[in-house]
Amino acid sequence: MIERLSPPNPPLTDGVVALRPFRADDAPAITAACQDPDTQRWIPLIPVPYTEADARRYVLMTLQAWHDGGSAEFAIVEPGSDRLIGSIGVHLGPNPRRHAIGYWVAPEARGHGYATRAVRLATRWGFEQLHIERLALWTLPGNVASQVVAERAGFRFEALARNWEEDRDDRPIDAIMYAMTPEDLADAVAAETAPPAVPLAGVPRELWAAGTRAAPFVEIAAIADLAPGQMRRVTRADLDLLVAWTEDGIVVTDDRCPHMSAPLSIGDLAGCVVSCPLHEGRFDLCRGETVQMPTTGGLDADGVYHASWSPSGAAPKPEPASKKLEARRLTRVNRLRYYPARIRDGRLEAQLPILPE
Repeated sequence: MIERLSPPNPPLTDGVVALRPFRADDAPAITAACQDPDTQRWIPLIPVPYTEADARRYVLMTLQAWHDGGSAEFAIVEPGSDRLIGSIGVHLGPNPRRHAIGYWVAPEARGHGYATRAVRLATRWGFEQLHIERLALWTLPGNVASQVVAERAGFRFEALARNWEEDRDDRPIDAIMYAMTPEDLADAVAAETAPPAVPLAGVPRELWAAGTRAAPFVEIAAIADLAPGQMRRVTRADLDLLVAWTEDGIVVTDDRCPHMSAPLSIGDLAGCVVSCPLHEGRFDLCRGETVQMPTTGGLDADGVYHASWSPSGAAPKPEPASKKLEARRLTRVNRLRYYPARIRDGRLEAQLPILPE
């Protein structure tokens, strides 16, 4: 343990946010932020109801933590006005592999990227000054906004930790665990200082394929071999992947129609929409949604039934009741699933829940 921590002087800043120690006059702003229902929901350790007396105790605790060397507690403020917009702390464990980081942002300051900026500032200062070997970060499972902040700052998802913490009623609660190593930090810095000229499409996070969040990045293609408006199949172990350069950027998904498993890579791509070579199905590669149901009909991703139809516009021929007809009516056309991708040294890499042969 470090006997005493000294706040950085001058305060850490990137020009948009600054990090400084808390002061007594921050108590009213802390009180207002911690009375917010979302703050109380996602931080089960703070008192409810939250009073100004709680805020004053919090300020004293943060200053004592600097003195004792237990944690580095920063107020997140606007550099010009010094308006308090949040809090972030690097909490020291028994060794450089057991440190952790936590943060919150006041409700009126959310949605501007302040949390991500603050995490980057505090993380880089911590690795440099405290010689961190592993920095942990956890959020509650439903706190998607906080998880997005962690990933944008370069933290890697590791696991769902069951019964990790207690809520304010002393009941066990699960946590989503992230971590950063020096290697992860180097990757994050490199990605910011040398952003790829080739765009990656911002695919919906909730449509990531199962097992990808903690999976290793695997090289799947050279950027020089790809071109806008083109698609190609890449096979890694037992995965057939579709790499498509859409109008929104590159996506990596399964190379199979979500209806009949036909290879989408031999279909036609227009903007973000690919047409399946069988049964006229059309799918948005950037959103994962079905644009046009196949001619055979069936259930869409929300369970709504769509009747069969004819490409010519004519009414489809009636079909007598049979197992085949029942199978068509019960076939679900699911949303596409994606493999998170990145570009490193001119190579396209994706997180794949398999080890390549």
